[in-house]
Amino acid sequence: MAFEEVRGHGRVRELLWRALAAGRLPPALLLSGPEGVGKRTLALAVGRALVCPERGECRPRCAACRRAVQGAHPDVVLVQPETQVIKIAQVRDVVRAIMGRPFEARARAVVIDDAHALTEEAANSLLKSLEEPPSTSHVLLVTAAPQALLPTIRSRCQTLRMGPLPAAVLEEYLRSEAGLDAEEARLRAALAAGSVGAALAFESEAYRSVREQLLALLEGPRGALARAEAAERIADMEDPLGALAVLRSLLRDVEAIRAGGGPERLLNRDVAERLGGLAGGHLGGRALGLMTLAGESIERLQGNANKLLAMDLLVEAVAGD
Repeated sequence: MAFEEVRGHGRVRELLWRALAAGRLPPALLLSGPEGVGKRTLALAVGRALVCPERGECRPRCAACRRAVQGAHPDVVLVQPETQVIKIAQVRDVVRAIMGRPFEARARAVVIDDAHALTEEAANSLLKSLEEPPSTSHVLLVTAAPQALLPTIRSRCQTLRMGPLPAAVLEEYLRSEAGLDAEEARLRAALAAGSVGAALAFESEAYRSVREQLLALLEGPRGALARAEAAERIADMEDPLGALAVLRSLLRDVEAIRAGGGPERLLNRDVAERLGGLAGGHLGGRALGLMTLAGESIERLQGNANKLLAMDLLVEAVAGD
């Protein structure tokens, strides 16, 4: 099937499949949602179903589907940013494709990835073709930032929102498709916020290294000098904002243990024993408040606050003296 490679998003897939089967696919669709959750994959699957003689139900794939998968079918057009923007020259070609008749198939699909990268000139040019597109053309806009599109473009599209992938779906994908072992797949799935892209790009060794330093902070230090050194180490980390996000994940797990959650609820399940010790110690009752403080520290750093001062305040709060 054309949708067989799309993971999760059952409701959106079902809506699109019914529309395709009934021949009622809208002329313009806007697929929005977080980065890396499969928006482009789903849009291209819709395009492949449009050009398939069997409406995407062929098994094994027919010649048309194989060519579409390879990016070689003339009636499945993919447009992506060049040097971070989609320029007017690209859109002029797209408009010609939209307004023209399909070369081979009964319909043509134009997928515009990262549609928020359209320049204003390009967006206005595209708008004209969305007003009265021919019945044989379907435009699918893919974006993680729909608010960046012109309101007039959004108003001419039927919007489908795609949320983060469930951790179980993401974990299964990482094991079966990316070849990761069970523990690595589980860790990445727990921390990737439902994004395949984030899970694949996740640097687990770097994460574990930062996490080890932060666990040592939570388990100590007790003296003023040790606290000052800990604050300086965090401030000097390559990605202090990322380190604070790791800290929040640890504090979140401590609070989950205090609330009676089992290991399956933990993001950092592989260090559950140490987290349990923290939950039962002096830190446990303050984990929720420290999570809030870590979030406030992130906001301060994003506002160009002094890194060392922000970390000093946070480390003092962790120590709780």
